[in-house]
Amino acid sequence: MGVKGGWDLLNPADSMSLVEWSAQNISTGTLHNSGPCIGVDASGWMFAAKYHYGQTKSPAQASLFKCLGCLFHLPVSPIFVFDGPKCPLNKCKKNITKTSDWLTADFKRLLEGFGFPYWDAPGEAEAELALLSNNDRINVVMSEDFDTMVFGAQRVITDESDSKYMIKVYEKGAQFSPNELIMIALLAGGDYDDGIQGCGIQTAVDITLTGIGERLFEALKASTVENYPTIASMWCQDLYAMLDSQGAGRLHSRRHALASHIPLDFPKVSVLIQYIQPLTSQSTGSFTLPAAPVPCPPDIPKLAWLCKELFIWGHLMGIVQNFCDHVFPGLAIRELLQDLHKRRGVMQESDMSLSSSAIISKVCSIHANQRERSDSEIFISLVIPHAVITQITSSIDGVYNTDITQNSLEQWLEKCEARVWLSHVLALHARPNILDDVEHPTSNTAKKHKHQNSCNKEKGRRIEMPGPTLPPQQSKRVDTKVREESEHWRETPAGQRARSVEVINISSDEDERATGKNCRVDVLEMSNLKLSSRNIHYLESGEILELCTDDEGT
Repeated sequence: MGVKGGWDLLNPADSMSLVEWSAQNISTGTLHNSGPCIGVDASGWMFAAKYHYGQTKSPAQASLFKCLGCLFHLPVSPIFVFDGPKCPLNKCKKNITKTSDWLTADFKRLLEGFGFPYWDAPGEAEAELALLSNNDRINVVMSEDFDTMVFGAQRVITDESDSKYMIKVYEKGAQFSPNELIMIALLAGGDYDDGIQGCGIQTAVDITLTGIGERLFEALKASTVENYPTIASMWCQDLYAMLDSQGAGRLHSRRHALASHIPLDFPKVSVLIQYIQPLTSQSTGSFTLPAAPVPCPPDIPKLAWLCKELFIWGHLMGIVQNFCDHVFPGLAIRELLQDLHKRRGVMQESDMSLSSSAIISKVCSIHANQRERSDSEIFISLVIPHAVITQITSSIDGVYNTDITQNSLEQWLEKCEARVWLSHVLALHARPNILDDVEHPTSNTAKKHKHQNSCNKEKGRRIEMPGPTLPPQQSKRVDTKVREESEHWRETPAGQRARSVEVINISSDEDERATGKNCRVDVLEMSNLKLSSRNIHYLESGEILELCTDDEGT
């Protein structure tokens, strides 16, 4: 939406994971103690959700629920802005049908369940978000609509096209001023007008950089709306003369064909007004703007009831599983935010409601979340309080439960545990000692390998047996015997190998008496194995007898 190809004109100021971006200002303390305040284009979310298909009931609402869950477990304070009743009825030659009341209503109920505030703009949400940005009510706008930059938002974040975990950050005026972006939209076409026929995005940029657009905006600023038609007509004649006769700046030659396609009413006054004086809360004269959002605890009973009503997984176990992914991490984030406020001495009365129950148990491990391509998260174990579980179970009647889901729920309730990714930076600043009990990854790896070897022995696919430490002379004799046996084995026809197995004694009675242990390798049952090869390895510190079957290869 907005100017087609508009984002390609701008160079992002930064590109990083959303988790890393949301936590970067916590360490410096330059922004709100609860993280950045984000203004979200709610209409854009609903537009994308309507095209989400899946094997579930209410796929649009399911998509919105997951998106809200992703935002909920970040240290941010969002406010969602919806298009208002006076939003333009025509965009890009299309009649704009209002988003279905059922989707808007369900979206707002989900927002209330997550504890996110929302705001209805009088006109377009993009213009209202730009207003909030310029009045320091929010720190950044989250939107995929290029019009947020055209309306002059200070900072906008968008998703990277090739990753749902990475974002691009755009700054106001980095390449073009808002007036220059409006001129590009007028020439190349945007949501409100098609522009000049034959004028592509790059040609629009070349014309804009001549500076001819500034004359138009300066004249409009110094005049009243009644004089806009006259000013626009006179400016259109100047544009025609420049394109038809001389060119300027990056226009090294005249553009007679393009000049001949300029409409007589270009630029339309109605389009100019929509760009330079968009309808917002400020333009209505009320001067009423929403307060800066603060993080709030979710309404667990309401959220659970909505899940039961909207989604096919609305049974108890399904709700618990989805809460583990999308709700419980947010509770942990709010617990950390509460601790952060206490440590910094900025605890307020509203902060006391952030987290009513301690759910963070311990840090399971610390390593990069490969989905994010960064080291911005840590893996944490959560123990869900019974009070939270009671809020879930008491709000639904369990009509969709089955014996299978009930058994799964009872097994989960034995531990009430969930493991989630949380912001590394926030965790360290809120609880500096949170990583003290993290198990060393080397020991974890050793335990894993030991378990795998044990399983492999039971399966008979790979057998590893530590041998005794032998004197050097005996070690040489064993090495010679091993080589002879290996050569004999390779020369034996494959069909006779299973019948010609010999067992090598790599210990002596004297060694057994000295160590008090039986170091003899027992006879292996080989008659039922058809081996393609046999590899016997001997190390100075002990022997490993390795048998490779056909399914494992040579």
